[in-house]
Amino acid sequence: MITAPAVFEVDPEFLAEVQCCYKPHCRYLRAASVRAEGRSVTGTGHFGIAEPCYIDDTGHLNAVEAIICFNQLMYQTVATVVRHGLHPAFEEWTPQDFRRRYLPDILIADVQTEFERPIDSSAFTGEFVLENAQAYTTSAGARRIAASTSFRFTDGAGACGGRIRLVVVDTGASR
Repeated sequence: MITAPAVFEVDPEFLAEVQCCYKPHCRYLRAASVRAEGRSVTGTGHFGIAEPCYIDDTGHLNAVEAIICFNQLMYQTVATVVRHGLHPAFEEWTPQDFRRRYLPDILIADVQTEFERPIDSSAFTGEFVLENAQAYTTSAGARRIAASTSFRFTDGAGACGGRIRLVVVDTGASR
């Protein structure tokens, strides 16, 4: 875990590696960096949506695209956390563990979003904050990680944000 502030710029190859699970026309995250200080981890991203992947263009970021963007920045941030050992909740994970587990095992458990004003989806920035993450063991002996997170997207004029609770259902930790 990093105690002094540290910033990690995500190189294009690492970005492509983590985002490869998305269809090419749905890779909205263009660039990212991760800042760590103690247990506080913040991912910052630059996004661009040429056209929505499921609906005619609405002209603004909508709730479905906001969750996709959240996922992309969250996955990139967690991958960076694992790569650089930035948080104790993920200390037992290797980069190989991340690649094997990020799609099937990191689940959105609860979502709260609020759109303040429309956001131009062609170019905007976002922030993902890992506020708290703790490993725990269920009564059945399964290892889990519970994470409280928040996010915010803005184009300078419009904005939306929210809170998302994540649960990692298979931590891979030895019992």
